[in-house]
Amino acid sequence: MKSATPELPPLVGKFCAYVAQERGYSPHTTAAYGRDLAAMFTFWEEHLGTPLNKTTLANVQAEDIQAYLAHKLRPTGGFVAHTGAAKTSLNRQLSALRSFGKWLHSTQRVVIPGLKNMRGLKTPAPVPKALNEAQTFDLLAAIAPPPVRQTGDENDTDRPTQARNLALLMLLYGVGLRISEALNLNRAAIAGDTLRVLGKGNKERIVPLPLAVKSALNHWLAANNSLPPEAPLFPGRNGKPLTARSIQKLLQNTRTALGLPAHATPHALRHSFATHLLHGGADLRTVQELLGHAQLATTQRYLAHDMKHLLESHAKAHPLGK
Repeated sequence: MKSATPELPPLVGKFCAYVAQERGYSPHTTAAYGRDLAAMFTFWEEHLGTPLNKTTLANVQAEDIQAYLAHKLRPTGGFVAHTGAAKTSLNRQLSALRSFGKWLHSTQRVVIPGLKNMRGLKTPAPVPKALNEAQTFDLLAAIAPPPVRQTGDENDTDRPTQARNLALLMLLYGVGLRISEALNLNRAAIAGDTLRVLGKGNKERIVPLPLAVKSALNHWLAANNSLPPEAPLFPGRNGKPLTARSIQKLLQNTRTALGLPAHATPHALRHSFATHLLHGGADLRTVQELLGHAQLATTQRYLAHDMKHLLESHAKAHPLGK
């Protein structure tokens, strides 16, 4: 670290040893923290016009930290101005500084006052990661019960569980439910061709049940028809609703067996529902209602998934594109 005082580099070295040995940080993260702190200290020495040591570091205010962030967000600071990548990188550097500040306070009784109310930079919401149609159908096929055999089916104890799992995943993909919404359903929620769902903020919405989803649900209900209407739609062995963790583990094992990407999670099926609907020509407002999004902007994130398709649709539908 280029510094006019030799006091801080040894402290940073001890801090990096601490996060590596005591906190279990990877060598990559540990090295990045050391570089981040060195870059900040070099900037503040020039910005404040004084060498940095424990005493002067205790004078670093929020505006000094903000000056560093503004410097790094300029094109001359090494980042493309105001991109999400730049802000994500700076939030990592702020995390390094916060960790160093806590360690410094506990070991040296030095407080960096500017960290007290310093918040991270807002970054763009990530584009939801969906599976493509082939991956989705491969996943559902792997979960589905095998075809009925001619003999031995009476002893096939796995079939009800497989029917339950398929019905649950069909709801996530065919209706776009959150995993928590699906697991909170009781048997009475199914009413003909629709489903009553209690979403975030206790807001109820009614969603249609596609034929394939309804068929999967009927197979599961028929295999487990002794429970009352108020019973969980997807119970575990103890009769209580399944846990989200059990379904996450099921998909983790299945995606490993199929060679699917790591984002093949229960929530990815909801993302796939929205993405495939929009790709098929559904309007944004309809998808918003089906997903139970309070803000249209939340649904609009799915549009970034396939910009090429959007441009092609615009060219076909808009008078200026013809």
